[in-house]
Amino acid sequence: MSVEEVLTELRRLDRADKLRAMQVLVLELASEEQALLLPGAHYEVWSPYDSPAAARTLSQLLQNDRERSSPDSPQGEPAPGNA
Repeated sequence: MSVEEVLTELRRLDRADKLRAMQVLVLELASEEQALLLPGAHYEVWSPYDSPAAARTLSQLLQNDRERSSPDSPQGEPAPGNA
């Protein structure tokens, strides 16, 4: 059965049955997501905390964006120093 056929059949269901079908699909998707994360495994998460280079880069990007958004800076032109 194709996805279009399934959708056609789902549209014929009453509201309660549509909600039930949705619940089953959401639970299946959630269980598939959980399978991607192994219990007790360690996953590296990067953070710019305590990273001065990342803080400088982010600060510069924010400053550049502010300068481009400034009413004094013509739209579409880079801010001074960014050419």
